[in-house]
Amino acid sequence: MKSFKLFFEQAEGSVAILPGGFKPPTKGHFKAFQYILKDATKGVVFIGNKDRDGITSDMSAYIWDIYSKYLSKPVEIIVADKTPVLSTIEYADNNRDKRVIVGAGDKDEDIKRYNYFIKNVERYPLVQIVKIPSQEQGISGSMTRVLIETDIDKALDYFLPEEVKNDINDRAQIKNILKYK
Repeated sequence: MKSFKLFFEQAEGSVAILPGGFKPPTKGHFKAFQYILKDATKGVVFIGNKDRDGITSDMSAYIWDIYSKYLSKPVEIIVADKTPVLSTIEYADNNRDKRVIVGAGDKDEDIKRYNYFIKNVERYPLVQIVKIPSQEQGISGSMTRVLIETDIDKALDYFLPEEVKNDINDRAQIKNILKYK
């Protein structure tokens, strides 16, 4: 993982950003990122720095790192210094000459998180907020965390993207990350 500041200095082309908590990142998150990444030259995932039910931001970053090898473009995985939304705004501030595609969930309250960009469109003409359609039948992060506690193998079957689930080594690596939380 690169430091937040260093990545700002290196950004080029169009960048797809997916901010979120990702405790843990599910196949729905993976598919959502694929959805916006197709229109970018690279991607950034901003992970919330708060733990949720024993799942840490570092665990999420390690899982995203595994997922990234199944994505079609280079991806940076960054634990947000502040919140993922504030990190996204800061990224856009530091890259005003770049097209920035920000992924938002399909619920209205998800889009509202990015009103700052909409209210300041003259300052951010290259920022595009994309409402991502629900992926994977709206897989539940809460259900994922319950399954991790009760049956890790069932949890992996439930939340892992197919590409990752079918790779025995990556599946085992993610199981080990989550098993020792």
